[in-house]
Amino acid sequence: MARAKKQAAGDSASSSGANSTNGGNGKSGSNATKAKKQTAIDTLRTVVPSIFQESQKTSANHHKNANLLRKIQEQCAEVAGEEGEEAFNKEFIRNLNVVLAIKKKEASADRVIQFVSSFIIHTRKKDMETEAENEDEEGAEGISSRFVERLMRHLLKGIQVREKQVRIKSCQLIALSTNSLGAMDDDLYTELKESLMERVRDKEAAVRTQAIFALSKLQGDEDDEGDTEDNIVQKLVDLMQHDPSAEVRRSALFNIVQTKATLPSILERARDTDAYNRRGVFTKPMDGLTDFRILSIGDRERLLRYGLSDRDEGVKKACTKMLATKWIQQADDNLLEFMERLDVMSSNVADDVLKAFFDYRADIMGNLSFDEVFWANLTVESAFLVRAYAEFCRAKDDDVQFEKAIPEVTRHAYHIQKYSNIMQEADEEDRPEAEFIVTQLLMIAKLLDYADENGRRKMFNLLREMLMLDDIPDRHLDCIVETMGKISLNEKDFTRIIIEIISDIRAVIDEQEYLRNPEKSDDDEDSPDDQTMDLAGVPRKRKRSIVDKTPSRRSSIAADDAKQNESEIAAVLIKLRCLTITKFMLERSSEPLKEDSYVYGLLNELVIPALGRHEEPMQELGLHCLGLICVLDQNLAQNNMELFLTCIFAENANNQLQLLSLKIVFDLILTFGMTSMSSLITEERIVQDLSKSLESTSSAMQAIAAEGISKLMLTKSLKNAEILRRLIILYFDPESANNNHLRQCLNYFLQVYFHSSYDNQVILSEIFVPIMIQLVQMHLEAKSEMPSPTIMAQQLLEWCDPRRVLGADQEATAKSIDFGLQANIAIELTKAMFSESKDVRKNLPFILHKIRLDGDAGEIRLKKLTLLIGNLKAKRPFTEAMSKKYLLLVEKGILKMFEDAPEALDDAELNKLAELTEEISFVDTFEMPEESSESEAVIAIPAPKVAKVAKTPKSSKAGKASLSHKGKEAKSRSSYMTRAKARGSTDPKLAKLMEEVEAILESSDSEQEKDDDNDDGNDNDNDNDNDNYDEDEEEDEDEDEDD
Repeated sequence: MARAKKQAAGDSASSSGANSTNGGNGKSGSNATKAKKQTAIDTLRTVVPSIFQESQKTSANHHKNANLLRKIQEQCAEVAGEEGEEAFNKEFIRNLNVVLAIKKKEASADRVIQFVSSFIIHTRKKDMETEAENEDEEGAEGISSRFVERLMRHLLKGIQVREKQVRIKSCQLIALSTNSLGAMDDDLYTELKESLMERVRDKEAAVRTQAIFALSKLQGDEDDEGDTEDNIVQKLVDLMQHDPSAEVRRSALFNIVQTKATLPSILERARDTDAYNRRGVFTKPMDGLTDFRILSIGDRERLLRYGLSDRDEGVKKACTKMLATKWIQQADDNLLEFMERLDVMSSNVADDVLKAFFDYRADIMGNLSFDEVFWANLTVESAFLVRAYAEFCRAKDDDVQFEKAIPEVTRHAYHIQKYSNIMQEADEEDRPEAEFIVTQLLMIAKLLDYADENGRRKMFNLLREMLMLDDIPDRHLDCIVETMGKISLNEKDFTRIIIEIISDIRAVIDEQEYLRNPEKSDDDEDSPDDQTMDLAGVPRKRKRSIVDKTPSRRSSIAADDAKQNESEIAAVLIKLRCLTITKFMLERSSEPLKEDSYVYGLLNELVIPALGRHEEPMQELGLHCLGLICVLDQNLAQNNMELFLTCIFAENANNQLQLLSLKIVFDLILTFGMTSMSSLITEERIVQDLSKSLESTSSAMQAIAAEGISKLMLTKSLKNAEILRRLIILYFDPESANNNHLRQCLNYFLQVYFHSSYDNQVILSEIFVPIMIQLVQMHLEAKSEMPSPTIMAQQLLEWCDPRRVLGADQEATAKSIDFGLQANIAIELTKAMFSESKDVRKNLPFILHKIRLDGDAGEIRLKKLTLLIGNLKAKRPFTEAMSKKYLLLVEKGILKMFEDAPEALDDAELNKLAELTEEISFVDTFEMPEESSESEAVIAIPAPKVAKVAKTPKSSKAGKASLSHKGKEAKSRSSYMTRAKARGSTDPKLAKLMEEVEAILESSDSEQEKDDDNDDGNDNDNDNDNDNYDEDEEEDEDEDEDD
């Protein structure tokens, strides 16, 4: 019993000891875990900074460092759980803040940003791999998401700070982090969207660029597509269209989603002002289209036209690469299929597309095959393709490939005849395609070699027969006439052949007229008794008087109108065809009319009668042919110049006839010269009509007039300052902003005209002030539609800079150039400040400050300016602070350029004084305009004439001292005049000059004394006002000097 109790006690003790041991082991393990956790957290302070330190040295170790940092992140999460993750996130953000705080752009900081991006991508990738392996387990798949979310909330604070670089880097990292975020809380999404929406309106373009990149990641996550205010896509479209920064527009262009709603806006960027943006349209958005048929045919046409006609070679290459690689692949590498998708029949860019394609894909040139089967089954696309290929081979002088593709002349004539017959038999629906195919074949015929006589005769007979067809299109006529010109022996033979064909065609009309009315010939039909005068003396059929329109008479007229049958309509169409053939023939004629007498008969029998017809197409063709004939004969041009000038402004002429007449006038002047064309009518009349055309309400006439006058001035056929002034005003006129033809023409002409000749700049310097005054007045009425007066003045001054004249750097040319020409403008502009209205003159000092005034202006012109500015400040000072400031800046700049004049006056100085006589007379005879404000009238009290002091002050203070010391001035002037008279006693010419100057000065003094006598009662008040004015001037000057 005792043994049992002892054993039980032992067992109890043993059990107690065991429990005691287990308790000790548990406590020891808990301490070890805490120590390990603390160790992992403590090591972050040393390991993470070292990794950031390594990552800023080179980007080559980013992957290795990202992998190492990921292991540290996993270790913290495994050992310390959420506490470890939070510690890692804090340490990571602490090191990142060091980089974000760098104010300057540095390569090392950029490499750290790249490393952070690499780490985010790497940690997200690891989580995705873990998630794929353990689909049913919850493990480390949330580490990256929680880390990115924590990082993003921190960065959202960074995009609100004042430092530009912090905002840029924060937006950049947000964009990189968004893809790795996964699911996002509603609160975080809303906060992120609102913050980025605010940053796209940031004042810094770089911040807006990164904000757009980040905002674009949220495009697919929008729930409310109808909210136009907060819609992300709409915001990106707005930025892409209207942001002033090209980089911001490019960022929006590259990151906006492509939908049917956004594609039109993307296509607009093909006309962006920045060449990189235009090129970007073809390298990314359009290049990435899965099928370009998503674009309408009009959009395809417009896009390719913009790209292939761009002035930047990089844009052209990008467009060519897009269509020659991507788009052709989408058409299964089939050129005919590709042509069908471009709709070549109505396309204006298909020719350029194929030319660019052949240039880029020279490897396929030898693979194209045009066999007999191909020619026997021509379609619209295949005919267009072979014609474009033939023209490309001729342009490249590749006769081998041309002969392989195109058959000989006889065989080609057979193909033309075959498809021409098909065209004649085709119904109304299929005829346009048949006409297009024949047109392509006729265009190929112009490229053939007609050395083979049999082939030449076969082609000649065929073309002659085609010209006799009733319903042949004008496009066919053009090709046929050009081909016949190539077939003919010379130009005289060509003219004879065409006139014979026209006579044969007109014989059909004569036969029809005779059968219809054998008692009346064509001559009686257009007799003078039945004609009136139209379009400045052109015969026209007389209209019946209203007194003849009795009921019986009206019924007979109606019966006559009803009897007009198809033969009369056919006769009109035949005449139109004859005139069209004549026009095409004359366009290819260059021999003088005296050496080609065949045309005289054509002129009298066909062209002149057409001008008297009432049909507008007949009048236009007749006038066009008459103009082409006049180009071939000077006497004929002189006799008809009055007709063309009158037609420009004829009230009963349509717009097309007026435009055609204006073009003819310019062609005749360019061909024969202004002197020759003004032999029967005065040159003043011609210039007056040309100037009047610039004021037309028709934008087309304005553009044609500006283009024609520009050509006349560039060729020195016309030199008129008034017309030049109107061209410059028209260039800045807001009403011509939408007239692209006019603006582009003037933009080229004005630069070339003024930079090509110094004499042209002299003309501009003489009309500069009237132009600027008119532009300032226009700007006051339309401030939002015009540039500021200062900007417009800078443009005019750039045109009037003698240093930009062609050859100005060459010694021979430089001798005849006055490089101080702009000083003349400054003098005239300062004179205008005396008399112009307050609203106009307050803008003139800003313009005066932009004028180049240096040593090339010469001492005399600079002294003229100081004389005028001094009197301007005394007689009509500015009340606006900025105007006064800029006028003072100009004056100070001038006074620094020369020293005081010597006390004794030698002959050279007397000559200088004579040159100042005009300015002295100007300021002496100046009277205050009645429209001046009261404040100006109070300040501009009679003041001493400082401009008459021969000695030039060194500074503005010296000038002001002379303003307030009339006695010293009079004494100094008297001393100078006495010495000058002593010299003049031996020099009669000098004495006469001094008498004239002294007379001007004495008359000025007498007027001043009279004014002083009239104002004796107000002397004290005037003195006080003058003192106050001087003190104000000194205070303003001190403030300007401090600035």
